[in-house]
Amino acid sequence: MKRTLLLIVLSLAFVGLASCESKPRLKLYMPGEYIDSGLIEAFEDEYDVKVDLITFDSNESAIPQIQANSYDVIIPSDYAIEELVAKDLLFELDMDRLTSITHDDYAPGLVGILDDLKNAQGGFDLLAYGVPYFWGNVGILYDTTVEGLTTLIETEGWSALADPAYEVMFYDSSRDSFMIALKVLGASMNTPTPEQLSDAETWLTDVAGNDGVQFLTDEVLDNMLDPARHDMAVVYSGDAVYLMYENDKLGYVVPEEGTNVWVDAMVIPKNAENVDLAYDFINFMTTYDAMLANTYEVAYTSPRQDVIDEIVTSEEYDVDSYVITVGENDEVFRYNAQFKQMLEEAWARVRSS
Repeated sequence: MKRTLLLIVLSLAFVGLASCESKPRLKLYMPGEYIDSGLIEAFEDEYDVKVDLITFDSNESAIPQIQANSYDVIIPSDYAIEELVAKDLLFELDMDRLTSITHDDYAPGLVGILDDLKNAQGGFDLLAYGVPYFWGNVGILYDTTVEGLTTLIETEGWSALADPAYEVMFYDSSRDSFMIALKVLGASMNTPTPEQLSDAETWLTDVAGNDGVQFLTDEVLDNMLDPARHDMAVVYSGDAVYLMYENDKLGYVVPEEGTNVWVDAMVIPKNAENVDLAYDFINFMTTYDAMLANTYEVAYTSPRQDVIDEIVTSEEYDVDSYVITVGENDEVFRYNAQFKQMLEEAWARVRSS
């Protein structure tokens, strides 16, 4: 009897496995912990498919994998999308197949920064290849209980990070760190002169020599919980939203010198095996309900203005970090292979110092 029962259980397991294997599969390649898992399950149920979620740590590590492997939907950042297009790896989107979101649904600030990107010299039309997933900026998250720190940041901007009296965390990233140094100098983060780039390297080297400075990455998500281990930390706005939700002693400022406004978007690679399902997934994820659920779960800013309005009305998250205001000195990072190499070499010198 027990043997018969075991055979029945095993048979059912094999049937279930065979059924799962026979379903259409969507290969989704994206940053880790960046989606509401319930939405994946809902998509699987609605379309009777299986989603294979593969994650990456950075755009830089993802690009070689994208070149070597097949995925159906990828969620990289703006400059990485531009690089993928330059390497002829992405489909241009069929706008008639995007049924859940239109240009009018996007937040005006997002539209403005993407229009500037498109109309710049050698411009890039990100919306021709990607459907925005989340967007945000980079700013300073700080401990409001530290006396005089709020005033210092508001008056000194990015330069406050160089004050040796404070414990400071930078991202261990050439891109983010040189953005800060170049903005301190009043330079563009995309088109600095050789002299400006050299001066930015000197500024970063000097700052790196301060005893209280650390170059970290995701550790900020633990280090800025109450009690905060750093007086100031360079963070992405979405991380600021989450941390300010968890620790009400934190504030967030985007310096007037300008910052990086970034856009992560869903794209379809040319070697995708299931393009129809890719469009189904993008349409599913860009509905109001899905984007609202996703932003509640992940805490990053939705590209949909109606979702942003709902978050503001609900008072779920801090407005200063959730609502993205694009300043006149803000920029979107551009892909430039030569400049990218120069930044990496300069960053290696800063870190080795």
